[in-house]
Amino acid sequence: CDDGNAVSGDGCTPACVVEFCGDGTINNGETCDDGNAVSNDGCSSLCQPEFCGDGVKQASEGCDDGNTVSSDGCSSTCVVEFCGDGVKQAIEECDDGNAVSGDGCTPACVVEFCGDGTINNGETCDDGNAVSNDGCSSLCQPEFCGDGV
Repeated sequence: CDDGNAVSGDGCTPACVVEFCGDGTINNGETCDDGNAVSNDGCSSLCQPEFCGDGVKQASEGCDDGNTVSSDGCSSTCVVEFCGDGVKQAIEECDDGNAVSGDGCTPACVVEFCGDGTINNGETCDDGNAVSNDGCSSLCQPEFCGDGV
């Protein structure tokens, strides 16, 4: 190329070499140029910066939904959010970071309580209600003749 001037950034260098994305110099229309035409290295093949929230999943990201909002399935740091990850999302009642029942939070991230129909930690019965005098008390303890109640 020879554009008749010694100005860079107009498509032709002062040495009459065509400027292009990937040449290692930030030219017109580029916001980065890392010297290659490879994406997933921080500067895309279009010489635009790559970042969490740009809507393009990079190799270092678990997800990228085009925003930096958490509790929508993809965190603000581009990590996939799920029940059991130890972070309570908007749709979860609880998240204790495991898939164990009987510790106050079910593997489905629902709070365990007396009357939920499942025998949880500290309960010896759970008949699915909070009614006493039906064999299992409202405290999830068995009722029997002679218990003084």
